[in-house]
Amino acid sequence: MSTKVAIICEGPIDHVLLAPLLARIAQEKARFRWPVVTDDTAEILPIRKRGFGGVLVKVRALVQLLSREPLGYDVFVILLDRRTRAVQAEVRRLIGRKQRFVLGIAIEEIEAWWLGDRTNTLAWTGYTSGLPSGCRYADPKYHAEGDGEPKKTLNELTELSDRFERVYGEGDAELARQFAEDHWEHNARLDEIASQCSGGFGRFQRDMTNAFRGAKARAGRLF
Repeated sequence: MSTKVAIICEGPIDHVLLAPLLARIAQEKARFRWPVVTDDTAEILPIRKRGFGGVLVKVRALVQLLSREPLGYDVFVILLDRRTRAVQAEVRRLIGRKQRFVLGIAIEEIEAWWLGDRTNTLAWTGYTSGLPSGCRYADPKYHAEGDGEPKKTLNELTELSDRFERVYGEGDAELARQFAEDHWEHNARLDEIASQCSGGFGRFQRDMTNAFRGAKARAGRLF
């Protein structure tokens, strides 16, 4: 029996960064290796309308469809940022007490979770020996969840580092994919992210851990 996760997010960068985090949460926190078999998947559920509005439309459609057929997913993961309070409230109403839904709030944006993993971010940029003075990320008081413009911080890091041929700008899915493949697929620092982003990632990690444990119990498999 497989364990299938459906991901409903606002855009491609969320998709790229979320999948490896899910695998690490399953392995480190829920104590089973996932994926275990080739049928274990984290699938992106396409939405026609981009952004949080598209997420809401998709969740409404899913809830209606699930009342008629199971669809075969063990967990539905929804990710939004905090500037979507009205949408969050409606999503929470729609999913109610449905155990297979997990709603994650990335506070500002998922890039804050990226920056919360300081060990891997510094390795990715090549600044393991120290950051240039004056940059946002070098501030001793820097706290990822309090960064109101995490995309700007990543853009500055890619501007300053000589490792990149282009800058992050307002979001670069290819740079995000490179980071995820090189650093998060096997070595995401979950505790660092939770420490830097306790309100968003800390809660999400807890809820996903419980969801994976529930999927494991329902499947009746040894991991």
